[in-house]
Amino acid sequence: MPSKLADAVAASQGAENQSGLVERITWLECFTDKERTSEFCEATDPAGNLESNSSTGHKEYQDRLRAIALRKEGFEKAEIAEAIGRPAKFVQTWWRKEPKEVPKPAGVHDYLRTDFWRDIEIVRGFGKGQRIYEDALTSMDWVQPMADGREFKNGGGYRLKYDKEGRMRPQGNQHAKDGVIPGRLPELDKLMQKVMVEQGIDDRVLKRPGLLWYPDGHADAIVHRHEAWTALMSFGSPRILTIDGHPVLLRDGDLIVFGTQRHGVPKMCCEGSTFGDYGGRMSVVMFFMPTGQQASGAAPWKAIHDSGPSRKATAMLRDADLGHDAQVTGLLSGERASEMQQLMDIGFDAPQAATALNAAGFDVAAAVEMLLNRSVPLLADNCEACVDRSGQIAALLCRLEEIQASKWVLLQDGSAEAAAAAENTDWEETAILEQLEELQKDEDAGNANLAAQFAHYEEMIDAEDAENWDGRGDLMVREWRRLHLHIEQQDPSTCYALGCGSMTERSFFELLSLHSIRVLYDFRSDGEQGPSHFKPSHLEGACKRHSVHYRFAPLGREGAYGILKHLKEDEGRNMLAELVWWARRKRTAFLGKEEDWRQDHRAAVASRLAVAGHGVKHVSADGALEDHPYDFEMPDFIAGEEVRLRRLEKQRLAGDLARPTKSATSRSTEVVAQRLTQPQKVIDAAAELRKANTQVELCRIQRRLADVERRSASSDAKAGLGPKLLHVNKWVKAQAEEQRENLAAGKTKDGKDKDKLAAGGPAPSYVWTGSGGTCGGNPDFLAAISSDDVLAAPTSELSLSVDGGGSGGSAGSAGSAGSALRGIACSEAAASPGRADGGLASETAAAVQESMHEAPENSEPLREPLLNCRRWAKRQGNGAA
Repeated sequence: MPSKLADAVAASQGAENQSGLVERITWLECFTDKERTSEFCEATDPAGNLESNSSTGHKEYQDRLRAIALRKEGFEKAEIAEAIGRPAKFVQTWWRKEPKEVPKPAGVHDYLRTDFWRDIEIVRGFGKGQRIYEDALTSMDWVQPMADGREFKNGGGYRLKYDKEGRMRPQGNQHAKDGVIPGRLPELDKLMQKVMVEQGIDDRVLKRPGLLWYPDGHADAIVHRHEAWTALMSFGSPRILTIDGHPVLLRDGDLIVFGTQRHGVPKMCCEGSTFGDYGGRMSVVMFFMPTGQQASGAAPWKAIHDSGPSRKATAMLRDADLGHDAQVTGLLSGERASEMQQLMDIGFDAPQAATALNAAGFDVAAAVEMLLNRSVPLLADNCEACVDRSGQIAALLCRLEEIQASKWVLLQDGSAEAAAAAENTDWEETAILEQLEELQKDEDAGNANLAAQFAHYEEMIDAEDAENWDGRGDLMVREWRRLHLHIEQQDPSTCYALGCGSMTERSFFELLSLHSIRVLYDFRSDGEQGPSHFKPSHLEGACKRHSVHYRFAPLGREGAYGILKHLKEDEGRNMLAELVWWARRKRTAFLGKEEDWRQDHRAAVASRLAVAGHGVKHVSADGALEDHPYDFEMPDFIAGEEVRLRRLEKQRLAGDLARPTKSATSRSTEVVAQRLTQPQKVIDAAAELRKANTQVELCRIQRRLADVERRSASSDAKAGLGPKLLHVNKWVKAQAEEQRENLAAGKTKDGKDKDKLAAGGPAPSYVWTGSGGTCGGNPDFLAAISSDDVLAAPTSELSLSVDGGGSGGSAGSAGSAGSALRGIACSEAAASPGRADGGLASETAAAVQESMHEAPENSEPLREPLLNCRRWAKRQGNGAA
């Protein structure tokens, strides 16, 4: 068995270097930006074949499949156990099963091809000293792509990544516009041929290898994985490549080959310098399928230089042939069938006869004469002009040369007759020159028209290709689709608009069925608010059971400054383009919050679609349809939303907003006791992590779970006032411990210095902050608009608790007091069943209150995490921040 990558990396960093040339490099972990420092030495760099797995689940699943494969190859049980490093009992359990019978552990995503796993191979100095970086930097056209990532579910489609305002986020690196162009870098071509031969690459996923450029230490590539194998050559400054979280320093000319392992390029710099001072690096990336799996690849392996016609030229010739065949068929079966038959009886074939008849105006005698004189262009040359300009120009040049030669001879004679004869040829020379000039102009115009025709044809084919989408991921994830599929460019369609209102789940789906709606886009910015059956997690499963395609895409969140501003940004435009794409194929609707569309954000969405030429029909609760008026005037709460949200943000950063205070009723002993009588809320950490659909969502959920795990050590949580976590993995526990250390050091739980934050402190958890998102009403926003004489929301909307969990800010009670309250509440409920308020007797409450800490005057509410995407606020009783 090969050695493990983790052991090789640890050994290389811990080995003593005799030369003393140790490089200390600082780099940032992906997603967390945690700063790490690693030591590297060229003499001890890991090389050769190394084993690496993304997790223990990947490792165990891979060993199960290996045991099955090795048995089919004829290995015995003991040999298999030795080969995979597992006991014989493990082999006995799995080796006679089929691969489909082996369950996939959590984290092994369905879109990954499990038969493409392989170990890592590192070849040091494979292309060292070839000056590839310097030559490629000046000879390639570099473009900045937009960042995207794979989905964990729904077939593993790609989704675009946006910032908090809805703008597409560019990738941390750049890539060559056309990849590695054959012949432009001869030394690189030789290295690539060498890689193909030595690695046995027989199939390629991409038409040509990609070329990525990392200009400095700020450039990065977030952690990701491919379902194919990857051969990567690095050129330029040394750069870290993380493989399953382990840093491997690739130097100039190094080659690494790996399979489906998670990998990325972090931000890095040398110790004592900045990220901007670090040198640039390029990587040549080749994707290929393993030997024996060529049938699963995109196309058979071809030479780097392909001299055949391009895809677009092939399509053009095919369409031309189809048009000609239709023309010949029409002549043979139409009114001109007799003329066609006469020419064919003479001995001419059908294409020649059709061309001659068209040129002669369907005069048979003239067509025969043209065919016999060979003055009719064949259809194969139909793309050229009917008159052979090249032949004419050549004949005229030949005649001009004869005239000038004879004229020179006459002028050499010197006689008067010779001079007169020379002057007589001037008119012919002038005429030839004028004719040549005219032919040259016609040829230039023809070339320009032909180039414009080809460009238009290519654009038409690109637009046709952009329409092809399998429904996975984002429609606009690729650049060519973003050029052709915006709502103004797509054919007019009709969308339906619905509001949740107070409908029941059954009534809602009856409404969808009434109008045959098969696609539903949920554009609510606060989808977690409202009835439980309209929460996105529940609605997604319900739509799947009713065979309705559902997608939750919140538009108009606070961080994007409202619905009008959000619809102008990339995220809003891309979501509407995707909505229209579906509407052209199936009955499609988008979902809002309010029952009356005039009081909902979907009025802005409908107006935007109407301006682009699409129709919108509003569906009322009783099933009636109402066309959206083109001249609809936007209400004030939508038109002034951006101004209000920007003012709110400035007030929050300046510290002018007072944090919401808890009412005395919510902190009362009765409320605490009432909550203690309720069953404690239980959160399955593993189930919450499995809900993530992207890597960003996974990191966000893990961070919130770590927050709850850290708070579970407080006295209130032990007394039953907080949720209980089950199945907490080691990564959540490690992040919770890291939060405790940061708070103990006087920093925020994320490790940021409090002195560097704004005067108003960090943004609350319900505010969109980069990688997170708003998921509920903001009490600061309601307080801000109430000061502007805007109608405030009802008191029930200001409640920040879920399942009666608003009492966490009461009293900061110790564990003994909480236990006493639980017992007293139970006995009091049995002794006083007639109490309407469910509270305690006054003397009992007084006794309990004496044993409890006095509640802080401005204590913060306890906000339930995860399900409503809110975190607990600061409280004096649990020592949390």
